[in-house]
Amino acid sequence: MSTRARDIRRFIEKYQILLFFLFSTLLGYWPWYILGEPGWFMLGMPLTGIVLVGITQGKEGIKEQLKSAVRVKAKPGHYLGILGILISISLLTLFISYILFGDVPSLKMIRTEPQLIPLLFLGILLGGPIFEEVFGLRGYALPVLLKTKSPLISSIIVGTYFGAWHLAEFFRPGSSQYAIGLEYYPLFILAEIGFSTIMTWFYIRSNKNLFLSGVFFHWMMNCTSVIFLTDITLTEIESFPKVNPHYFILQTAIILLIAAVFIVKGKMH
Repeated sequence: MSTRARDIRRFIEKYQILLFFLFSTLLGYWPWYILGEPGWFMLGMPLTGIVLVGITQGKEGIKEQLKSAVRVKAKPGHYLGILGILISISLLTLFISYILFGDVPSLKMIRTEPQLIPLLFLGILLGGPIFEEVFGLRGYALPVLLKTKSPLISSIIVGTYFGAWHLAEFFRPGSSQYAIGLEYYPLFILAEIGFSTIMTWFYIRSNKNLFLSGVFFHWMMNCTSVIFLTDITLTEIESFPKVNPHYFILQTAIILLIAAVFIVKGKMH
């Protein structure tokens, strides 16, 4: 390897997180600034991650991450813990919203299309949980950050970027973020920081299991929110229905409270 090549590699290794965020954004947002309409290229994140892993860790690094992404074997308690936390967040949101505002949950998908719920879950899995985690947030960014920063700081950085990364979706009619409303964009980022903190805790406790703490958590996070807190059905999947602002505000508050418990009890700071 030439001196110039070594210098370039050292530069990439030194600034790899900044480069990951920069090129994930540039590649991810090209439909918006090239076509002039709000759009999102989700593959921009994993493509950037693959290249950076290849440069900094070589073929072995790519193989190890792929193995971790399909390593479904983990403590049953961790799976049950994740499900328990996420379902509890949604049910608490519904309960408190009913007590405070009289909002009656519709649970439309459960009532009208229960037989299609597995298909909805499959569709959700094939989106963000895979493309944003494998060679992405928990697959690439989090492990690199944890080498030099505390779990809390790492979680805040990853969560902040992940929330901010969704900006284009707040302008795209039909998306779930558009259904939330642009005025709640800062709150959305806070919610993602809270989720990110809990995911980091599971990542560390599961011996860096990417499938459990990244793919599975992200998958169930999306599924529980959609099933319990929205009026979505598969017949209306192309246009996400308006999200009840009470639900979104309360859900975010609950997430942050639970994240605070993990920070204190888990000594993540």
